[in-house]
Amino acid sequence: MKLNINNFRDISGYTNTEGKTMKPNMIFRGASLDKITDEQAKYMEDTLNIRHILDYRDQQEANSKKDYPFEKAEYERISALITSNNEAQGFDFGELLKKEMTPSHLTYMTNYLLDGYSHMPFNNPAYHRLFDLLLENDGCVYFHCSAGKDRTGIAGFLIMIALKMTEEDAIQEYLKSNASLKDFVEGFYASMNVPDEYRKYGDELLYVNEKNIQCTIKAIKEKYSSYDEFLEKEYGLDENKRNQLISIYCE
Repeated sequence: MKLNINNFRDISGYTNTEGKTMKPNMIFRGASLDKITDEQAKYMEDTLNIRHILDYRDQQEANSKKDYPFEKAEYERISALITSNNEAQGFDFGELLKKEMTPSHLTYMTNYLLDGYSHMPFNNPAYHRLFDLLLENDGCVYFHCSAGKDRTGIAGFLIMIALKMTEEDAIQEYLKSNASLKDFVEGFYASMNVPDEYRKYGDELLYVNEKNIQCTIKAIKEKYSSYDEFLEKEYGLDENKRNQLISIYCE
């Protein structure tokens, strides 16, 4: 069933360094759930067995585009946004660009985005909760933000690393959002009559870029000697817990 969710997909099909492959339809990611129908919600619960909805938006973002009120799935909103000075502008760049689209503001927003990528991997309650839910294994998890690409993208990257996938595959999973978002971004540009000369700035915010996730990787490697140390000290994922995750989500 096609769902009215931007950038919706499961994370699956990748093979880790131990030769184990991620199972399909167990870990789902995407954008906000404000446009799905009753039938689609039922499909997500009854067919996909989604039991947990983890919303990474801040309160203002969540209020402006409220998620569907599921009957069975448990909804939690925990903001994943962390920046160096705790700016609370949100990461809904479509909405932010409707307010102002000048080269200087677009450059500022790009720097704001990269700052978030450098800080969100650390001491982040939203990602702590994600791993707790994955370890509970009492139903599938759907985690999302506004567009399902930045806060969600970092979370997806961390899951891949925790499951001992290669860094290269974790980056490729992150970059998959670009194909999913193309129609949304082009529609946004058309609706706003955005001039071509501004699109290169807008693309930095509305698509994902490898340099963004490289900011996350660089920040982790500057603070920790390895992903193993990072995952254990930041999220309590020691070897036993990572093996538990692999036994649940890989085969």
